[in-house]
Amino acid sequence: MDKMYYYRSGNAQIGPVPVEQMRGVVTPSTYVWATGMSTWKQAAEVPELMSQLSLVVPSQNTIMPPKPDNHLVLSIIAIVACQPLGIVALIMSLQCDSAYNRGDYNDAVSKAKLAKTLSLVGLISFGALIVTIILSNIIIPIFFAALAAMSSA
Repeated sequence: MDKMYYYRSGNAQIGPVPVEQMRGVVTPSTYVWATGMSTWKQAAEVPELMSQLSLVVPSQNTIMPPKPDNHLVLSIIAIVACQPLGIVALIMSLQCDSAYNRGDYNDAVSKAKLAKTLSLVGLISFGALIVTIILSNIIIPIFFAALAAMSSA
């Protein structure tokens, strides 16, 4: 059986959970505890967690670039307009934050770009659907009614 851990999220203690369930949630500075540990420690102090969760501790000399825009609002709007793509975009937005928090800037940027792309595709698809509905149900019938009226006159 895999080792089970507890971790702190804000003021809440969560667990016991397997390591797999901690992926994307636990950062190097998150406090964790498991049976056999004398005290709560930051995940960065637990070598097996660092390797199993692929956590990266930025060196003291490394300055992380600012967190990329995760396009969360755009993703939420896309959920209203086009649910399937919007939901996936929302997931990518949230994973962007998780990647940045664990120190993986490149993955954060990648997730942010994907969230933006999916949101825009969903919104454009929704716009095309609205235009099609307006054309087929309003504009075209009015056009043909006007043509019929002109030809009967």
